[in-house]
Amino acid sequence: MNEEKEKIIGFASQKFFESGFYDTTMDEIAAEMRMSKKTIYKNFSSKEDLVREVAYRFFVNNSKLVDKAVKTKGNAVEKLFNVFETVSSIIMKVNDKISMDIHHYVPDIWKEIDEFRTKKMTAFLTDIISQGQREGYLTKKKPQIINTLFVAAVRAVVNPTFAVQNHFTLKEALDETIEILMNGILTDKGKKIFIKLKNGEN
Repeated sequence: MNEEKEKIIGFASQKFFESGFYDTTMDEIAAEMRMSKKTIYKNFSSKEDLVREVAYRFFVNNSKLVDKAVKTKGNAVEKLFNVFETVSSIIMKVNDKISMDIHHYVPDIWKEIDEFRTKKMTAFLTDIISQGQREGYLTKKKPQIINTLFVAAVRAVVNPTFAVQNHFTLKEALDETIEILMNGILTDKGKKIFIKLKNGEN
């Protein structure tokens, strides 16, 4: 990717995450970058095209952090805790307004984001659930059902419309969803580890 396009993506990312997508205009981006709109449109056919690239870059870069958390050593409870702590920290980087703007004004981009996170969750949960059941930290319920419940719950609750309608942030939605789900699938000894991790105990 050329340097000019990278600069536009970098600047637009900052503006979108600060002010949201809808309230940020291409005129504003061009003026603040001291660049002609023609140059921006040479690289991106529309603001939606730019938003798509910003969103894609954000999720690809942060998915590497999730992959790192999945590959850390430890038991399944520790891995799940680390993964969702990582996801929670990623969500904190996102202004709820940009999530709502994308969800409302460019639903096709939100659909791509949703498909991306669904695929990511399904992949890492399968292995960790199997590990946890072998270790005796997760209940012996069917892994496919546990996996599907996790993915469905996160998709439904960690959703801009749901969060706004119920007056809480995406991070609050994620944290409470994970705590409810974890307490539902952990055995007694798994819950002891989970409580220690929540309390910051080794």
